[in-house]
Amino acid sequence: MDHNCGFAVAHSLHDVYAYISSLQHRGREAVGIIVIGERKIDVAKWIGLVKDFSLTDLHKIFPAHRYHTYIIHVRYATRGRKDRILEDAHPHTIGGTVYNRGSHIFILDCEMAIVHNGQVGGEYLADIDKSHLHTGCDTEALLHFYKAHGEYELMQKIPGAYTLAIADKKRPEVIVMRDRTGIKPGVLGQKDGKFAVASEDIALENNGARFIEDLIPGFIYYLDANGSCRDIFVTEP
Repeated sequence: MDHNCGFAVAHSLHDVYAYISSLQHRGREAVGIIVIGERKIDVAKWIGLVKDFSLTDLHKIFPAHRYHTYIIHVRYATRGRKDRILEDAHPHTIGGTVYNRGSHIFILDCEMAIVHNGQVGGEYLADIDKSHLHTGCDTEALLHFYKAHGEYELMQKIPGAYTLAIADKKRPEVIVMRDRTGIKPGVLGQKDGKFAVASEDIALENNGARFIEDLIPGFIYYLDANGSCRDIFVTEP
């Protein structure tokens, strides 16, 4: 099985950057980060490796006192356009103001944003209005499905294969989902009393976090701003 993308969720910029650096083998084409504050979602994406945008620069752009949760993604393109790597890179967003700097993009004040490891058949996304999409990526279509139907219907009606995380300005928690097939990986961990998610346990174990369990297929996990986590059963694995 190919690696094909990975992501992490944490409550400090330092931790999420460290986690995704340990997952660099899962994607080397582009990196993207969602930074979440009080009713505020900002995004940055860049071409290349994690280290090509330094942690120091990210701290300057996204000062810690303004944000509480971070989602980061590395991509190996399985869908989309090889000549539009930056535009197709995760996160995919709805809303926001785009600032294209050539080698990197900022999307500020988004309505919602998603990162995703997996591939979803187009037949499950057939009712999405394609005029609302800016890319050919199934990830963007998944976000629009979520906007229209919510996370429960997404889990129930789209059987696989995906592990994903969604930030929604109208919701107080990050939504993490692993579909019922469990083909795509995902783990739950904890560091400094706060829960984290990563595509592989190596990201946690290499950076001082404690592995708790594999994400259970068919469950939705909700991570709040304080570092707590709750999970809900939706469908049988």
